[in-house]
Amino acid sequence: MSLINGHQLLELNLPRDILEAAARKDFALLDQLMSEFIQKRLAPILAGHKEFNHIEHILSYRHGDDPFEEDGIWHDDGSRVLAFSLSLNVFGEISGGSLGFRKKGEESQELGPFPPGTLLIFNTGQDGYEHRTARVISGERLVCAGWCSQK
Repeated sequence: MSLINGHQLLELNLPRDILEAAARKDFALLDQLMSEFIQKRLAPILAGHKEFNHIEHILSYRHGDDPFEEDGIWHDDGSRVLAFSLSLNVFGEISGGSLGFRKKGEESQELGPFPPGTLLIFNTGQDGYEHRTARVISGERLVCAGWCSQK
């Protein structure tokens, strides 16, 4: 399945235990729960877009009170074949924190921040795309970001 304009947005129902761990900021438990969720629920969805045999993920927590918060740099995720961002934003309103996404050399689209359960699947440098995350001005932003690759 092809990604229109290099990306696709989907709404997923997140299990209660994931939402509760996110709200408590229990990042160790949340990371474990996300590993299981990715293998059971996300891997089949992602496999509909690209061939891969390995998925990595991180939890990314950013907030406007961080004096070091700044816009991320444009990057293309190197040799990875597909990327995703799953919103775990359970903390209320967020100002800033959008994901900039573009075909290299073209104007960017700013996407998000999104409510919990919004999955953004997007192409990487393998297909000529790059992305960055804008700084969070106020509020808290939590996502599970991930990458698919051929190992």
